[in-house]
Amino acid sequence: MEAAPAKAKPQGRLLVSTQLDAKDELEERLERCVGIVQSLTNGLSEREANDALTANVCKGPTQHEEVCLGLFSLVLTEPGQAQRCYRDLTLLNRDGMNVVLVKINQILMEKFLKLQDVPRTQLVWLVRELVKSGVIGADGVVMTLLKQIAGGDISTKNLWLAESVLDILLDQKEWVLKSGMLIAMSVYTYLRLIVDHGAPNLLILRQKEVDYCISMLREKFVECQIIGRDLVRLLQNVARIPEMELVWKDLLHSPQVLNPQFTGVLQLLTARTSRKFLACRLTPDMETKLLFMTSRVRFGQQKRYQDWFQRQYLSTAESQSLRCDLIRYICGVVHPSNEVLSSDILPRWAIIGWLLTTCTVRGREPAILVMHHSMKPHPAITATLLDFMCRVTHTHTHTHTHTHTPRHTHTETHKRTHSHRQTGSFH
Repeated sequence: MEAAPAKAKPQGRLLVSTQLDAKDELEERLERCVGIVQSLTNGLSEREANDALTANVCKGPTQHEEVCLGLFSLVLTEPGQAQRCYRDLTLLNRDGMNVVLVKINQILMEKFLKLQDVPRTQLVWLVRELVKSGVIGADGVVMTLLKQIAGGDISTKNLWLAESVLDILLDQKEWVLKSGMLIAMSVYTYLRLIVDHGAPNLLILRQKEVDYCISMLREKFVECQIIGRDLVRLLQNVARIPEMELVWKDLLHSPQVLNPQFTGVLQLLTARTSRKFLACRLTPDMETKLLFMTSRVRFGQQKRYQDWFQRQYLSTAESQSLRCDLIRYICGVVHPSNEVLSSDILPRWAIIGWLLTTCTVRGREPAILVMHHSMKPHPAITATLLDFMCRVTHTHTHTHTHTHTPRHTHTETHKRTHSHRQTGSFH
């Protein structure tokens, strides 16, 4: 007698999964809450259903949470019912939507990459509705959503997310202006993304991003100053765009046009950029993988993790711009404990060396770290990096400061580099 074929595991409606994946706890819980809402409302008119849900919510915090999460899940999985479920949610919740905000943040930080297409679209729709309703805490959700927009990624899904969040910010500008941190975080994010969106088919999106950033920089420069010295770098990178060039020139030559109390670019350069800005340019998944490598992987056993990361995030020509974000994060955010530093755990400089030696060098501080640690074991790498840094520092500085000093020839640069080697000086 043949054994009966194994019963296929039913596919949930929230997350993408395979037959080998265990049932996700969050998805299971949300499905149970949907079942509770449906059992309370099946066969009832709209008014009777509302009365039944209200009566259940009033029984206690557990029932309140179950009904709110059930309606929240229906918003994500049933687009045709989303408007009505959101209306019921606003009427029935007793905690200022806190249960929903917490769950949205959890999904964004832990499950976003696994969301099916419909729930992903609906989640962004729900965030828009929360913003339109002026829900307290919605700005935090938008900042978490900004973090999911990956740098160096021009895939359809990532471009859709970048434009969808930007549309929320543009449509609800008055609401945005009430949150200084959201202004700074969104300007930081889109100034960075503009660099990735230079292809002809992306120019409409890039123009929207440029217009948004200029609007905030002109109207809310004090809030943008929160970014610190990294704002100078970001503006430098987009200064060739005509509208951005005007802001760049004001920053350098007419700072008080931006704000009467702003004294000039030196004021920004002396302000350290908070690690929260550096971290916002990595998706939660990237951040998790990097933190794992710097805290759990032993030196010498890192290749398979680096290869996986390379395949996942650094395999396209466009994704190379992400390397700068990763290096900046490792230098400014990752600070291992003394215990880890004295162990055989993969050191930060080794990860930076991997990122630099598989791409063109762009950062000075990371390059100097690699040179320091490579002097004895890899003198050729140290010499090559030093030579390149001397050349690229001169070229990069000249291009972006619009000075009138004549550019040195290649021969002159070589002579200066050779002179530095002979005297032992490096400026």
